[in-house]
Amino acid sequence: MKYAFSALVLLVSTISCGAFAEDIMPRFLPPNAIDLSAILPPPPAQDSAVSKAEIAEILRAQAEATAAGQAQAVADSKEEVFLFGSVLGPNFNAGALPITAKFFQHVGTTETEFVTPAKIAFARPRPPLADGTIVPCEPLRPSASYPSGHSTYAYLDAIVLVQMIPEMREAIFARAAEFAHNRVVCGVHYPSDLEAGKISAFAIGAYLLANPAFRTELGPAKTEARKALGLGAR
Repeated sequence: MKYAFSALVLLVSTISCGAFAEDIMPRFLPPNAIDLSAILPPPPAQDSAVSKAEIAEILRAQAEATAAGQAQAVADSKEEVFLFGSVLGPNFNAGALPITAKFFQHVGTTETEFVTPAKIAFARPRPPLADGTIVPCEPLRPSASYPSGHSTYAYLDAIVLVQMIPEMREAIFARAAEFAHNRVVCGVHYPSDLEAGKISAFAIGAYLLANPAFRTELGPAKTEARKALGLGAR
């Protein structure tokens, strides 16, 4: 969290400079709305003591993971908002929530749109490429490691879900943290990748919550989800 304050200052500065565009793209934000490479600190150098300590942490997390924990890490390799059904209940599923499903597809597209350029800019190799003793739980993706797209996705979904179901705030963010941490258990991300993803999610989320197109789609999704979960209007 030591970078969070600096990231927030940069974010507020960017917003105050008028980064919003009048013409909103269908995916909520124009492509130049956020430059995460200007917000995030650079990742630790590959041969630094920090990176070496992070590799040790990855190996420790993999060694300590139970069979159930390993299975959950594999399941969490999928970017899917309905993985939050483990805390929101069985009625939180794509079949029951078509409006919500489409809405979160748009949220996911927005996340990818801004995280991908940052990955290219920082070009941090994934952990198994730095240490061959790390065994990934899935085939390595061609994208770079920093920031973690999965961590960004998890926390951004959590930010949005809390707007819809504020009663479940604590459980939602706990699930997002688990979702993100499982990328370390999976052996495909450094812990600092996850922190950068969390900062990225709050940066993107700040823009989304102020975006009229986003809020227009949020309303029906919120109504649908609360009804499916047996919650009253709020």
